[in-house]
Amino acid sequence: MWNRAHLGNACELDCYIGPREAITSQITGVGPGRVSRRRESGAMLRFGAFVATVRGLFTRRIAGKIILPYFLLVCILVMVLATIAVNLVTGSLEEKFRAELAGAGRSANEAMVLLEGQNLSVLRQMIFTEGVDTAVATADTASLQELLAPIAANSRVAYVDVFMADGAPVLAFRPGSFTSSAPSLIDPNASEWGPVRLSLDGLTDEFGDKHAAFVDVPWGRLFVSASPVWIDQRVVGVIAVGVPIEEVTKRLSQEAGSKGITLYTMDGAPIASTIRASSATLEKALQLSTDKRDDILNGKQVVVRRSAVGDVLYVEVLGVLAVRHESLLILGAGDLINIIEEQGALTRQIMIAVACAALLIVLAIGIYIARRITTRSINPLVEATQHVRRNELDFEVPVQSEDELGILAATFNEMRGGLKERERSRDAIQRYMSPKVYDLIQRGELKMGGVSREITVFKTDIRDFTSLSEKMQPEALVDFLNRYFENIVAPISKYDGEVDKYMGDAVLAKFGATEWYPDHARRAVLAMIEMIEACERMNYELRREGQPPVRMGIGVNTGEAVVGNIGAAARMEYTIISDAVNTAQRIEELCKEFGWDLLMSDRTYEQARDAVEVGEPWSIRLRGHTRDTLVYPILGRKGAVSPDRRRAYDALAEARVRAARAALSR
Repeated sequence: MWNRAHLGNACELDCYIGPREAITSQITGVGPGRVSRRRESGAMLRFGAFVATVRGLFTRRIAGKIILPYFLLVCILVMVLATIAVNLVTGSLEEKFRAELAGAGRSANEAMVLLEGQNLSVLRQMIFTEGVDTAVATADTASLQELLAPIAANSRVAYVDVFMADGAPVLAFRPGSFTSSAPSLIDPNASEWGPVRLSLDGLTDEFGDKHAAFVDVPWGRLFVSASPVWIDQRVVGVIAVGVPIEEVTKRLSQEAGSKGITLYTMDGAPIASTIRASSATLEKALQLSTDKRDDILNGKQVVVRRSAVGDVLYVEVLGVLAVRHESLLILGAGDLINIIEEQGALTRQIMIAVACAALLIVLAIGIYIARRITTRSINPLVEATQHVRRNELDFEVPVQSEDELGILAATFNEMRGGLKERERSRDAIQRYMSPKVYDLIQRGELKMGGVSREITVFKTDIRDFTSLSEKMQPEALVDFLNRYFENIVAPISKYDGEVDKYMGDAVLAKFGATEWYPDHARRAVLAMIEMIEACERMNYELRREGQPPVRMGIGVNTGEAVVGNIGAAARMEYTIISDAVNTAQRIEELCKEFGWDLLMSDRTYEQARDAVEVGEPWSIRLRGHTRDTLVYPILGRKGAVSPDRRRAYDALAEARVRAARAALSR
């Protein structure tokens, strides 16, 4: 409930403060005064040193170049905004608006007291009219209508209900009819209305035997005042008068100076308002938040909040609405912002204009400085890093300043030179050493000694190379071999193998040695097949050039080997020691004897059989071995053997069968 004590403490209200008109401040600088000639000799030297120091800070430091203009502009902007904020805080428009709303809330509460008094006055006239008590006791509807209708009409009371002592309705007046009841506006549970039930029970309080409250009815809400009808200290009935809640809010608004009046339930939901808006809009815009409602119910009789009704800002003062010292509803007195909103819009426009202008200036200066710095110094460094990333080291970053960027550019050039020298050394080393071994050296993991592991090795050889080399000059022979190795070595690297050494026209390759992997046999066999395919492509080119083709053979074997660093501390070699190498060499020698280019041992076949197709194995005792070894001719990849290669193998197998039969016949 509002009272003068609560409304007087206006400074405790949580209120909306509208912005005021902006104030533009002009800041002027004062130039330095002239230095006296009598102190020129000493002061000028000190001043020159100071200027040189300051100049160095902002000419030889990137931070100084960027920070100085921004610092000055931000200082000016802060001073302008601070001046505007001070003027907004010290404004008086909001205080005036708040006081008006507080007065409107007080007037609305007083109007509610008057409305209750008018209802009680009407009830007294009806109860004390001669014959009314007897007519109520006897349920004489005709007499009650004759006696009460004039009073209701003169008092402009549209809702009148008469009940007997047992709560049974006797008579009801409704709007527009003081002669008969309107069935649509009759509440069948009217006898259970709070004020009616208290009166029927003959209860009294500090204000007497009359009661008042807001009640829910099927068509809305009514403010009901009820009084018992007594005969010989016995309640013979009850008369109740009601005012629709819409009429209540209208009267409260008139008494509050045409301010907006809104009534809320104690849960914070709006139930009636004089604000012109749809019910859905009001319910959404004026719904009280939990914290505001709790503030009201916990003793803060006045609270201010902001709500958006449509597109307009609405400011409202809230408090408890009490009838007969009982809190029934929450009352809100508010108004749409006019002057404050207009002044706020003007101030916002000024502030936006000032802020935009300042930001544009700051942005223009920032862009200019940033582009100047980046174009001259940073962009070349960025491009240089991209070159380094692509391992393109034949460039130099121009050094155009003495600040950090200049130092960085010079240092970057030194680093680029070191990287270039390192790359040259690495390329040179990797031409004579396996890249995997080089990586072990770089990581510091290559040590003296070796380890034993299962690996796969193969050896290649060019058939009839001696006769071929005799027909070539030394330079042409070297060029031919380089071209040959360029074609056949690529598959070895593709399948993670390593060239252990070149031996004239032969290549010794290893798989799973430096870096072990379980499918080393499979990779070696697939690399061999691709080497033969590469040799065939080279032969096609040689035939087009009018040169004889190259025939090669490859023998592969799998076995245990010692892999490691062998030699002295001054000169070492990372290699393999194993009988598997000798076996691979013996198998390679069989290629010429058997007339087939790809042969592998039975141990290699066991581990690579899922990747290749082979012919019938040949059992042979290799040179230096005491037991026979199964040697498999490799036809090609599993399921991908060409028809020509299969016909060639079938012809070879048939020739071997004929040779064997001829030997037996002799």
